[in-house]
Amino acid sequence: EGITVAGGNGEGSNLNQLYQPHGITLDASENLYIADYYNHRIQKWSPGATEGITVAGGNGYGDSPNQLYYTYDVTLDASGNLYIADALNNRIQKWLLGATEGITVAGGIGSGYFSNQLTEPISLDIDSLGNLYIVDHFNHRVQKWVMGQIDSDNDGIGNLCDECPFSTIGEIVDFTGCS
Repeated sequence: EGITVAGGNGEGSNLNQLYQPHGITLDASENLYIADYYNHRIQKWSPGATEGITVAGGNGYGDSPNQLYYTYDVTLDASGNLYIADALNNRIQKWLLGATEGITVAGGIGSGYFSNQLTEPISLDIDSLGNLYIVDHFNHRVQKWVMGQIDSDNDGIGNLCDECPFSTIGEIVDFTGCS
């Protein structure tokens, strides 16, 4: 028999409600982070809590740094920073602990099929090296984004790849940065 640990008070936007929750993740203290899809926010529910705390988004839908637009999934890095699949903004947002706005770390330059674009990312995970794996739903692919690359021209793929050959789907990138 299941036990409700978050929500369960009908759909809605109050702190004790969720509206079509999607992805979840747990931190080391068993706090539950929930991608609250229709509320365009990430809710943190501590063990035994009767309501959540909005830790990202929650400012209506939109593409400003403090907004999200249909949140599908959330994960945490080793430092406790949130990474959010911000589906209709076609981007991944990183929210530092206690931040009031996110930083785009993947996509965010419009919907598209090039290697620096996403089209409705719906799931993500981080490996032990801090690389981000993204389910790029409408491009029918999973992409690996190497975090921390210097990207002086803001093309979304880092300087390692600026001299890479182009293919019909964008720049060709492998684990070394180019192919």
